[in-house]
Amino acid sequence: MGGSWATVVAFGAAVVVGLGCVWASQPTSDDAAPLAVPSFATPTRSAAVSSVPPRPTLLPTDCADVLPGHTDMAALLGKPNGSVGVHTVVGRPSASVSQLERLTCNYQPAGGPATGLVLNLTAFADPASAAAQRDRNVTAEGDARASSPAALGSARATLLIEPDRRLLLVSYDRYTLSLGIAPGVVGDDQVEPVLTDLAQRVLPGLPPSPNQH
Repeated sequence: MGGSWATVVAFGAAVVVGLGCVWASQPTSDDAAPLAVPSFATPTRSAAVSSVPPRPTLLPTDCADVLPGHTDMAALLGKPNGSVGVHTVVGRPSASVSQLERLTCNYQPAGGPATGLVLNLTAFADPASAAAQRDRNVTAEGDARASSPAALGSARATLLIEPDRRLLLVSYDRYTLSLGIAPGVVGDDQVEPVLTDLAQRVLPGLPPSPNQH
């Protein structure tokens, strides 16, 4: 009898401790758990062909259409939903570098820097022109304190560390994509995962060159 009673007491104590651990692991209403940075598959030609929405231009003409499914940029940056504003600027063609279209999106987190994240998306006449422009852009960033290649599948990508921003420069097919983020918008250890995640969301929504189908 004494052995059975000891077993019941021990079991009850284990249940209480277990429930205490579960309760302690739950976020409170004042300290919500941070959103994890999602990862998407590397963009591929077949994915690009199937996911491109019908439109008369190579690039979206509104920053609201850059991310698939009208994804909230705030969620990708780990901010409260709806707390990141955006300003769209549609650029002009530039025949000297075979630039056909350009779109700039300026994202501003509430209470953050005036320009928290800048996305520049450019379409060129052919992949060679896009690659050449990306190389010129990398060379032009002379004040970078460090640079390193970034893993982005078949795209060419370089991450630059500059005094006032972190910059990801990408060329993919006939397009270039640059993503510049101000210090403090996300943690230093999250800069590369966040920027490459954004690139992987944007690139599949661009139609491939006619000879790349």
